[in-house]
Amino acid sequence: MYGKCGCLEDAEANFKDMVLRDAVSWNTIIAVYAYHSQGENALQAYRMMIEKGFLPDEATFLSILSVCSNMGLVEEGKKHFESMSKVYGITPSLEHYACVVNILSRAGQFDEVEAFIKEQKLSTHALIWETVLGACKLHGNLDLGETAARKLFELQPKEDSAYVFLSNIFASKGRWDDVQKIRVLMSEEGIKKEPGCSWVGVDGQVHVFVSQDGSHPKTEQIYAKLQDLKQRLSFSGYIPKTENVLHNISSREKIEHLWHHSERLALGLALISASPGMPIRIFKNLRICEDCHEVMKVISYVTSREIVIRDFKRFHHFKLGSCSCQDSW
Repeated sequence: MYGKCGCLEDAEANFKDMVLRDAVSWNTIIAVYAYHSQGENALQAYRMMIEKGFLPDEATFLSILSVCSNMGLVEEGKKHFESMSKVYGITPSLEHYACVVNILSRAGQFDEVEAFIKEQKLSTHALIWETVLGACKLHGNLDLGETAARKLFELQPKEDSAYVFLSNIFASKGRWDDVQKIRVLMSEEGIKKEPGCSWVGVDGQVHVFVSQDGSHPKTEQIYAKLQDLKQRLSFSGYIPKTENVLHNISSREKIEHLWHHSERLALGLALISASPGMPIRIFKNLRICEDCHEVMKVISYVTSREIVIRDFKRFHHFKLGSCSCQDSW
């Protein structure tokens, strides 16, 4: 519970206070560390689990393989995957295979990814191609990205993610005609993109924001706070990553668009409302963009505030100008 709420220290304290621990409790703390981008702690807990005589199971390896992917530990990831069947007699599930695909593809080893998919006969599974497509967006691999997206169009034609990822890859390459074609295709298929939103708790009440939101009663104060932060960050050397705005608009418009992303609006409300010094916890339904990630690092430094953001993959703990994920997510 504490781990899923973003309270890592409380989760650790409860685990350490346990008089008796079993495989489930070890799996839980390993998963919490993995979810909070605490890779070294997760691997250390895994080693301690083995030393204490507890056998890992399917859940253990999902966490460990996820950690290896996040940390770029390709060879260690392969070693743990092989140990599942050879050492512990565990038959890998589709999710474990997807973790290996993620490890290889996030490392940019796309030739090995394609060989692994063919060798393990994984080409009929949507989860595999979703994993590949996400990595293709990360690395800008248009050719394999198109292949993965077309596969997903066949396997799950009504899911929006494949269309959105492929559109974003086209946009990052400046191929706006292709972006428009994807939008037309989505319209013809009756597919709507899931809107990005962020929410934050203030005084026992949850406040939800979407990008460019102007509906909150304190919108004027929120925007003023963000404008103040924008000026402070410009003096610290922050340069907006306008390539993260996948719209065919001017550079100035892109900068304004970035400053009103939903997580920044949630942060603005928290900063004008929360008690000084208290950690700020924000939740987001989509992946945090690179520019917002950079901004949160700098804001955590200039305001001396810890900012915790959970996007759809993991928690990011921003503190004194750095993030727990070490800029890999």
